Amino acid sequence: MKKVLIVEDDQSLSLAYQKKFSQSGYEVVRADDGQTGLTKAVESNPDMIILDIMLPGKLNGFDVLRQLKLSASTKGIPVIVMTNLMEEGKSALELGAIEYLLKVNVSLQELLEKVEKYLKKSPVA
Repeated sequence: MKKVLIVEDDQSLSLAYQKKFSQSGYEVVRADDGQTGLTKAVESNPDMIILDIMLPGKLNGFDVLRQLKLSASTKGIPVIVMTNLMEEGKSALELGAIEYLLKVNVSLQELLEKVEKYLKKSPVA
């Protein structure tokens, strides 16, 4: 079973993502801030990370993405960034995200299809 880590502080959105991915056969791990997201990325070794940029606490999504890509244990995990601002997405790609999606423009089904597309490309562990 493929595992997806969702790092999102909006609880209703996070729960919606979790429900959609769980119903589609994924194991889902959730974090609601950047530090917890980093910890869970290392502990759970997900196949994909869905990362919000605007997060509470000391680490925003850019900080999390930077640290993920600097760590030998997490640098190979594909990250899709979810944001509300197009400018943020461009920066996320430069930091190593595989894609950025504008939250207002993407449905749960479209997000699921993106994840499935990228997981089919990545080698099976």
